[in-house]
Amino acid sequence: MVVVLIVVPSWCLARGLRNGDRPADATVRAVLRDAGQPDEPRPVILAAIGNPSATPVLAGLEARKARTPYRLSGGLNVTVPHRTGRRKFRPSAYATVGIVPGGTTVSFTVPVRGSARRYLLTAAVGQAGGRLRLYRLHVSGATRASPRAAAAGTPGGG
Repeated sequence: MVVVLIVVPSWCLARGLRNGDRPADATVRAVLRDAGQPDEPRPVILAAIGNPSATPVLAGLEARKARTPYRLSGGLNVTVPHRTGRRKFRPSAYATVGIVPGGTTVSFTVPVRGSARRYLLTAAVGQAGGRLRLYRLHVSGATRASPRAAAAGTPGGG
């Protein structure tokens, strides 16, 4: 019995079953790249949202300067808000809004408000069944997209 009490939670943590994770949940990746405009000194964040489910998802993306150091905040934070009718979850609260069809990965360009070394990308992803998941990724200025990734138009060149 004691083995079950230790093994089952460990297995769940290893599989990533936090906050109601499901196999068909969307994935979010992001890299920082130059804006591509000669008169624009601020970079943009290139975010790729993968949707393994059969139904489309709605994604809202917003980037801002990160206030906490990466070591203190971690790289990825996923939460499931309980009260989703609040104003901060409406599409008008995000700089970039788009739809990701089922079984595809779509890249979005997210503008940043000011120049910084670190940025926090917030992605609100509305999924089937009324589920809303908030992804918070820290993107650092030192991890610029490779030329291959920038040419392909997706984070990591995929």
